[in-house]
Amino acid sequence: MKLELVSLLLTSSLVLAGKCGTQTCSKDTPCCVKGYCNNNAMYCAPFSCEAENSFGPKNCWNTPHCIDSVADFTKPAGPHFAQIASYQGDPQTAFYVSQYEPSNAKLANEQLELSLVKQPDGKGFGAVVIGTRAIQYGTVTAVIKSGCKSGGVVSSMIIRNDKIGDEIDFEFVGADKSTVQSNYYWHNELDYTKMVKSQSLPDTTANYHTYQIVWSPDSIEWRVNDHLFRTVRRADTWDAAKGVFKYPEAEAFVSFSIWDGGSGAKGTSDWAGGPVNWMAGPFNLGVKSIAVNCYFKGNETTYKKYN
Repeated sequence: MKLELVSLLLTSSLVLAGKCGTQTCSKDTPCCVKGYCNNNAMYCAPFSCEAENSFGPKNCWNTPHCIDSVADFTKPAGPHFAQIASYQGDPQTAFYVSQYEPSNAKLANEQLELSLVKQPDGKGFGAVVIGTRAIQYGTVTAVIKSGCKSGGVVSSMIIRNDKIGDEIDFEFVGADKSTVQSNYYWHNELDYTKMVKSQSLPDTTANYHTYQIVWSPDSIEWRVNDHLFRTVRRADTWDAAKGVFKYPEAEAFVSFSIWDGGSGAKGTSDWAGGPVNWMAGPFNLGVKSIAVNCYFKGNETTYKKYN
């Protein structure tokens, strides 16, 4: 579902500064993202920048690889979070950044807070916060309170490579406050029938729960509050017709998001629970902390290249 969110945010917040795709960006605004060019982190950071469409292949910033880390958002001091407008590409200065401007993400109320805000057209404008280091296999554990107090509101924790289309996720929808949904995708084959819900949980919009994805070369596990509710094995994803395992394996970035699914296409709106009831707000996704434990322990020579 993140593809719809990215498209919505870019359409709402970016100002055309040059051409890319069929044409090249300029030397002054060298980095390309979905038809727009600029020279700042929102365009040049590796989680967004399109090297093949930029002014030169080296204009996109290098991808920092995973190191074990804990971001405690209850503590405002430290390199846990920064607005992308101030990010210069050094992951030591910020473990996580807002992906877009204007930003509806901030440290507040002893948590990382991502907000969905009603716009003049009646639709919601949300937020994405993304890790500054990529992970290829490992364990991601976050303490989260969903922001989905109304149908139509969607919150998520995602491990995704936007360029390849591999994804592993937890998604919350306002239509169901007592579970979280799990899914995975390979190369942008969006098969929603593979979604599996968690066990029943105390209201996910009123309580913090611990959500964990354990991703290895052989399997993916989804856990909530230390309860394993789903396992996908790579061996079971074999597509004999194509001769491939349809299993997420590309190096990817961890992100959190909140967005207005109720204003999307009918299928998305129905899944999210219909139009947002703005009287039920505010809609804030709260993240207390996130821990990342890398499978390869930061040894960059072990990463397989997919782009």
